[in-house]
Amino acid sequence: MPPRVDFYVLPETLAAARFACAITARARREGLMVHIQAASRDEALELNDLLWTFNDISFVPHCLADEDRDPAVAPVVIGWAELPPRTGDLLINLDEAIPAFASGFARIVEAVPGDSARRGQSRERWRQYKEMGCEPQRLDYDAGKADA
Repeated sequence: MPPRVDFYVLPETLAAARFACAITARARREGLMVHIQAASRDEALELNDLLWTFNDISFVPHCLADEDRDPAVAPVVIGWAELPPRTGDLLINLDEAIPAFASGFARIVEAVPGDSARRGQSRERWRQYKEMGCEPQRLDYDAGKADA
């Protein structure tokens, strides 16, 4: 069975990294293991820092893909390039390309930035998911409801 793929259209004022943090926090409350795919190690490091600080009242246990951590201790992994995920229920893809391992996840979340330049890349990924046998869904992201 192909993964469920949700494309979240973000407001222009919301950065994809902050969106990823909010979705990750919600997924962790549901007990899901999460792999966040960044475009580069530098972006992964930024996400690593942001997961420590994006919410004053909660902590999302996480690590970078090149760290050797037990998934029970770090159920959120931030990866880049083709570093294979250790485990995961949910893939949050912030890369411009679909990772080769994407089909191994039950659910995939794609962020569609508010700026039109990057929307073309999202359309291309939508087409690629369709070719993989997925039925992508378009959702408008409401930041006010994400942490409810």
